[in-house]
Amino acid sequence: MKNLVLLFVLVILIAGCSSSRLVDEYINKESPNFQAQKVLVVGLTPDGGLQRQFEYSLVKALKDKNIIAIKSVDYFKSNVNEIDQSEENLEALKKQLLNESFDAVLFSKIVGQENKVTMAQSYRNLKRSFQSFNDYYNENKVVYGNDHIEDYPVYNTETSLFCLCPGRNNDLIWRGKIDIVNPPTAATSIRDYVNTLMQALKKNNLLVLR
Repeated sequence: MKNLVLLFVLVILIAGCSSSRLVDEYINKESPNFQAQKVLVVGLTPDGGLQRQFEYSLVKALKDKNIIAIKSVDYFKSNVNEIDQSEENLEALKKQLLNESFDAVLFSKIVGQENKVTMAQSYRNLKRSFQSFNDYYNENKVVYGNDHIEDYPVYNTETSLFCLCPGRNNDLIWRGKIDIVNPPTAATSIRDYVNTLMQALKKNNLLVLR
């Protein structure tokens, strides 16, 4: 029993170390039976190296579940951000993907960034709020001139799963908002992000798993 409790605590600690967390999601209730089998993975970023790294990691995770997945960096001759996005061209692209048996496209992008402060810093700020006017003013002059304020970045991302469904206009199946908290390295952040994303897709039964 003791070993079981230790194992449970260890699992919680490992899960808590992830730099990514799902903060919100939407699922199209009008498509309850949709499951992706062949997916085009698109990382929307101007950083070509980061795009390749992300798409490689997500495609590998999908292939490990026997999902057919293709990187956009391999599919398109030019960067996906440079593609003509006119309605006519996008419709032609959709038909091309359908003809090649794709049934889904997965887009991921960073939509914002914010800074958070640690609990310790927040507590110190709260304590300062009860000081006198003079103390508060003089203390904050020091604080705002201090390079060691304990804050950390949070990147807000969005991933959208679209089905390539003939005859349908509303083809958004799922959208998830994932926060990347204080990313240590690009490789670690991508790994955690992909793990969080795969868990969400599997939880919502959006992948044909073999």
